[in-house]
Amino acid sequence: MRVAVALLAGVVCLSAGHAQDAKEGKLAKRYGIEVDLEIYPQGTPKEALASVLKAIERKRIDYLLAHLADPEFVDMRVRVLGGKFEELVKETTAKLAADPTAVKELGRFLREGQWEGDDATASAQLKDVKERRVYMRKLEGRWFLENRQKPPAEK
Repeated sequence: MRVAVALLAGVVCLSAGHAQDAKEGKLAKRYGIEVDLEIYPQGTPKEALASVLKAIERKRIDYLLAHLADPEFVDMRVRVLGGKFEELVKETTAKLAADPTAVKELGRFLREGQWEGDDATASAQLKDVKERRVYMRKLEGRWFLENRQKPPAEK
């Protein structure tokens, strides 16, 4: 009887873990960091931006880069840095420390930003800051912060 209960408990745990992996997609673990959609939701552009600010506030720059920033940009930067994700974390932490007004402005975009976009991209603009925006894009059901402040140049 004990064996049957233990086996049943094991199957339940396995299936729950598999369901969570499937729900969180193949980006569930990047650079050794597990995704946490409970603490850092990414269901909408505003949720994702709020999660970016929460990660910065909690000094989780590693999480920000692994799961909240545009994965293509992060992967490219890691390649440029010789595959050293930790170096990108240090670089980003230094940039944020050197320019605290950037984080404050991100907070303003969240609170006061006028949002526009579609199912795949979104941006927020402040009424008094016309030259910059916050850009987000959706990949595999999650929204990510893009590393740009202006629209792409027209071809």
